[in-house]
Amino acid sequence: MSDDTMTSVPAAIAVDAAGPDTTAERVGRFFDEKGDVLGDLMGGNVHFGYWLGPDDDSTFAEAADRLTDHMIDMLRPRPGDRVLDLGCGRGRPAVRLAQAAEVEVVGISVSRRDVAAATALARAEGVADRVTFRYADAMNPPFTAGSFDRVWAVESMLYMPDRLQVLRNIAALLRPGGRLALCDISETPPETAEDRAVLEGILREWEVHSLARFDDYPRLIAAAGLRLTDIVDVSDRTRYSPDRVVELFQRLVAGSGIPVESVDLPMELWDRSFAAFERMGYLIAAAERAG
Repeated sequence: MSDDTMTSVPAAIAVDAAGPDTTAERVGRFFDEKGDVLGDLMGGNVHFGYWLGPDDDSTFAEAADRLTDHMIDMLRPRPGDRVLDLGCGRGRPAVRLAQAAEVEVVGISVSRRDVAAATALARAEGVADRVTFRYADAMNPPFTAGSFDRVWAVESMLYMPDRLQVLRNIAALLRPGGRLALCDISETPPETAEDRAVLEGILREWEVHSLARFDDYPRLIAAAGLRLTDIVDVSDRTRYSPDRVVELFQRLVAGSGIPVESVDLPMELWDRSFAAFERMGYLIAAAERAG
């Protein structure tokens, strides 16, 4: 069996495409429609938080920034590096990276509204000279080979239709000695067929293409031509994120001023979604291209 055959389907749970649109179009439309309110609800980030324990009273924004800081540590940026933010969301992680290190960041997203919001944030934070964003698909990135020193993917791999292809793209974009850091939600196998069906429905609602297993990543990264340097299971630090988001959403429903109808995700779906995501794993990994 070839390496491609072994690694082309990395996820144990993959969700069938809903409708004729491409994955990029569906994901882009989802974040065009939901990104503003999700960003407002989650303190500017649209990714999980890193919690110090059940008694951690950090705000969601503080915990999410803490996760970004761990990603920065894994990325090991150097002054003057050019960094690709692959799936930049609303831009807060990229801006935080640029504030922490003297680097240039180029973020890409398939959501035009997120690109606009990220661009406005970079301008407001005074880093627009070093942080830019553009509409582009990570499956077919519009950059020349070897044009980045660092690449990171902050909770974006689960939306990609083929993780291996994205990792191969990253390997091609990295200069010799370049480094990748990514974080991803990983699968904990459902206990029953009914649990699996519920989870697949939830992932479809959120336009998540697939979940990978923790043990898939070393194989995928090697198949992409990269050398894995670090992989850490931080599930025990992120598992409090779903509960906190549900709490925040309940406050929103109680009258925080954010229009609930703009979210277009019923409270029951939020409850079911985060109950499911609470059972998921979470990993941070780093890899390098040979020098």
